[in-house]
Amino acid sequence: MKKGTIFLILVSLIVSNFLFGQPYKGTTIRVLVWDDALTVAVDSMIKEFEQETGIKVIFERLPSGSILEKTAVSVSSNRTDYDLVSVDEPFVPQFGNLFTPYSQWPQGKVYKKVDLENDLISGVAEGSYWNGEYRGLPINGNVYVWMTRNDIVTNYKYKEEFKQSYGYELNVPQTFEQLLDISEFLSTKGIYGFAPFTKNTEGATCEAILMFESYGTSVLKPVGENDFEVVLDKEKAVEAMNMYKALCEFAPPGWQDMGHSERIAAFNQGKVFSMFQWPAIVPDHEDPDQSLVYGRIHYSAPPAGTSRRAPIRGTWMLGIPNASKNKEAAAEFAYWWSSYEAGKELVKAGMTPARRDLLLAPEFVSEKPYFLGIFESMNYSVSRPRFEHYAEVSDVIKVNWLAGVTGRVTPETAVDNMIREVNGVLAKYGY
Repeated sequence: MKKGTIFLILVSLIVSNFLFGQPYKGTTIRVLVWDDALTVAVDSMIKEFEQETGIKVIFERLPSGSILEKTAVSVSSNRTDYDLVSVDEPFVPQFGNLFTPYSQWPQGKVYKKVDLENDLISGVAEGSYWNGEYRGLPINGNVYVWMTRNDIVTNYKYKEEFKQSYGYELNVPQTFEQLLDISEFLSTKGIYGFAPFTKNTEGATCEAILMFESYGTSVLKPVGENDFEVVLDKEKAVEAMNMYKALCEFAPPGWQDMGHSERIAAFNQGKVFSMFQWPAIVPDHEDPDQSLVYGRIHYSAPPAGTSRRAPIRGTWMLGIPNASKNKEAAAEFAYWWSSYEAGKELVKAGMTPARRDLLLAPEFVSEKPYFLGIFESMNYSVSRPRFEHYAEVSDVIKVNWLAGVTGRVTPETAVDNMIREVNGVLAKYGY
């Protein structure tokens, strides 16, 4: 009887260990992600995940510009070198059909499966949507947030002078027309009203889409299930471009070639009133060792054009390739990364959370007031064109946008060229 009791206890312990302690023991997954401070922080916490689950994680970090090429050669319909892959939002259409729809992901054994509608803030999940399905799990709340110098809009003397000249209160600009008025006013005070993004990179495409959508027009639209058409309204696109050009008249010298580093420097030196920023860069503006205006910035959704506010969304998702043989373990890792428990630590390392309970947590909002601006912006967020060959469309948009706003050609010519060349991309691929 005694031996029988001992035997039953041992069996119970073995079963319990299998079910609740390291349920995936012996499983190895390969994960491909971009390389930045956030993924370095994730990497530093992986040992805890491995101890909890028994899953060995090979975590490969690459520069974000190399992820696209690596994914293209490593993941196909019938083979994959990775069990979990990070994908930048505009490239979800290119790779989406290679990934298992999120609705088919298994429930977690250790970590709870994330509810895309209830756990995440509004707008985030749309970044992973393609061809009728969510193609993965979004892991950050990346969206344009607008920065405005709060010390300027609360300056009593400025407020009095501005109202006398323009007939309304000086405040955080709600429209681009208001931003233009304020920029004109501040030019007499030695302050630049606006800092554009005009480097010949993806950021210029984002600026173009921000303005086009704000003025009521889009570049591409799906037609039926397997076709696309160019829908850019010339009149609205020209109006958007002319507004951007007008704002650039009140930008710092050298505005025709401004990227992240130039914009950060100008704003941190107190030279600029208002501009957009990506959340991952905002901490540079709140660092007293780098910024003269830390603690004096208001964060919000961007101003509206004649149609709407249209902050650009740029979330990253984790996708499980259809060809992966370790889908359960890969999903478990994604659930861990996106969990409240792990997220609390990752926020401290600079993560912009996609989870509602993290982004709006009082303990984080008090330290990172821009979280509320992200939440507001995501409610208005728009995507870049959803198209399998997005990279080529983006090249057309940014080249012609920059030509128009910098004066190399007229806005009318720039828009005509953009429409013609995007149609050329569609024709190239049989649309």
